[in-house]
Amino acid sequence: MLETLLKTAGKIDQFLDSAGTNPDIVLYGAGFALPEFLKKLERHGFRVQAICDSNPAKHGQRFRDAYPVMAFEKAAVEFPQARFLISSPVYYDEIRLILNENLDSSRFCDVDLTCSYFFDKGEFRKYFSKNIDKFEEVLNILYDEKSRETYRRVIKAHLSGDRSDFEHASTGIDDLYLMRSRLKPEADTVYVDCGTHNGDTIKLFLEAADHGYRKAFAFEPDPTMQASLQSLAATQDGRVEVIATGVGNCDGTISFAVDGVFSAIVQDGFAQSENTISIPVAKLDSLLLDADVSIIKMDIEGGEYDALKGAAQLIRRRRPKLAICLYHRVDDLVRIAQLVKQLVPDYKLRIEHQSKSCTDTVLFATLD
Repeated sequence: MLETLLKTAGKIDQFLDSAGTNPDIVLYGAGFALPEFLKKLERHGFRVQAICDSNPAKHGQRFRDAYPVMAFEKAAVEFPQARFLISSPVYYDEIRLILNENLDSSRFCDVDLTCSYFFDKGEFRKYFSKNIDKFEEVLNILYDEKSRETYRRVIKAHLSGDRSDFEHASTGIDDLYLMRSRLKPEADTVYVDCGTHNGDTIKLFLEAADHGYRKAFAFEPDPTMQASLQSLAATQDGRVEVIATGVGNCDGTISFAVDGVFSAIVQDGFAQSENTISIPVAKLDSLLLDADVSIIKMDIEGGEYDALKGAAQLIRRRRPKLAICLYHRVDDLVRIAQLVKQLVPDYKLRIEHQSKSCTDTVLFATLD
């Protein structure tokens, strides 16, 4: 019974609640994740005193003209009352060793805020507690026990926010999107990549296509990615077609926030920022209904459910293999699997969690 998972303590929620009694924080790691850490900490009432980093070239700078960047040793002395928090998901384990060896345990916050990047404090627990019956329904339609156990572990990890729980849920990262196994291309494969970003998943597809392939459609609306994608396409004799369009459940235009790896369609009701642009969006049913599509992959930052609805006719007609990300929105962990099963009841649904954090929980739908 999934209800027993509600007993899981919320490690990140407990940390966020601690801002009321101990708000001073020093961050360790001045990389790409830093802006999101700052936004979350400030929103919950923390005071970030400084940022330390292992790269001496960054020392002496001020991030956004407000936060001094310095060596760890200097920060530990200058801010004796502050707690240290790791702000680098890439070098988390290495930094954790440094802090464990050099700080009293009371000064080291052993949490990884990237494990709650997509959900705010208490959001997942609230949704799960109200919808346990829907989670149970998804558990029951998963094809094998490995997938059911992965689903349980992912739920527990979201409830705790503990990095170790996400590591325990991980099914491995050696075969991302199962391109070398369950989704391996064949000579006649037509691949649709929704959310191509810089081409990393197209490259996975091409590397796995040792038997060849017929066609690949790369959907990526981010204008900053077009040059690199076109360069990649130029090496494939016209078989890779880059389409600078978002995919959804309508044909028209929509707001899109350009933010590197975090670029995404702006959902209704969300505030727009200075990096928000207007992009074309289309249903796959409008663009590829007559194409003999074999595989569809979707990683579109929370737009997956709408994009699946916009591909309903295509999926029913062609019954392609699917790889759909589930982790961007809390309700996606329920509604995407239900929708896919409704579209093609014969699909066998499996779940992989292909990271050691909260990202890359992927639903795979195949006929075998």
